[in-house]
Amino acid sequence: MMKKNRSQAILVYASLIAFVAVALLVMSRYIQQKVQGVYKQAGDGIGGGEQLD
Repeated sequence: MMKKNRSQAILVYASLIAFVAVALLVMSRYIQQKVQGVYKQAGDGIGGGEQLD
């Protein structure tokens, strides 16, 4: 019985770690897009929306 409980605990921890890793990956992409948008708005405000050649 003790071995079954230990196996179940390991499985629960592994699935929790996997869930957290996926959540962080999704959040990092969302945050990256938002930060890029902020930089673009700041650059457009400074440069008047024009790009330098």
